[in-house]
Amino acid sequence: MSTIGRSFATHYFWPVYFKYSISTQSIYTMEAYFLNMIQNLRQQEEIMLYVNLLNTFPEEEQEVIRFLETEYQNETLSYPYQAPEFDAEAALWAATTIYRAAQLILYRENKETELNLLFPDFSKDITPAAVLSADLTLRFIADLLVQLTAIDSEDPLIELLERLLNTWHYSALYHTVDPEVLNFKGIQESPCVLQLYSDRIIRFKKIALAQHPACKDTVRASLGIFAEDFWKNYKIETT
Repeated sequence: MSTIGRSFATHYFWPVYFKYSISTQSIYTMEAYFLNMIQNLRQQEEIMLYVNLLNTFPEEEQEVIRFLETEYQNETLSYPYQAPEFDAEAALWAATTIYRAAQLILYRENKETELNLLFPDFSKDITPAAVLSADLTLRFIADLLVQLTAIDSEDPLIELLERLLNTWHYSALYHTVDPEVLNFKGIQESPCVLQLYSDRIIRFKKIALAQHPACKDTVRASLGIFAEDFWKNYKIETT
């Protein structure tokens, strides 16, 4: 097992260590690779990479859902206002997305045209519950993009994941997103999610988003009279 990278994170974005483990076992041995990677990602702050292990199994998917629901309940204890209910479908879709994306860092035999089949869009509405439930794992996509770009800046997977982050932009504030193309419906429908989103704007000093009509009032209220302490150039940049 060997370390191949590292990137920064906090309460919202933990430090992520990329490690790889080469396995020659068949995917049909039902080893819990998917569950183990998601648990390591959440608890040990590392991503485990295997060889040619992109498939997941229904029994294991249910274990991943149960694990992420527990993680969600623990996280929401510190959330403002009333947190939305856990969305199991969104959480599983996001976990599958990052699992496959991570494995493709090490192992890539798929053609570019096959990538969209590996990464289908979420099939339901992006509700506040979906936003927060998916974020349990989607918040680490930005870390994967750092690794992918370092290996091959023209990798087609980069464009695919960047498009994903423009849709699930609550999980992308550690990365770079274009405020002009973002849909804030799933953010504005919940005071909890809107406050959390504004907190991330402040943390990562995203001035363009701080000026966005969907966020500016909440950002301003959050900063209050302490704007200069938390964001030195905030007043100057927003005038």
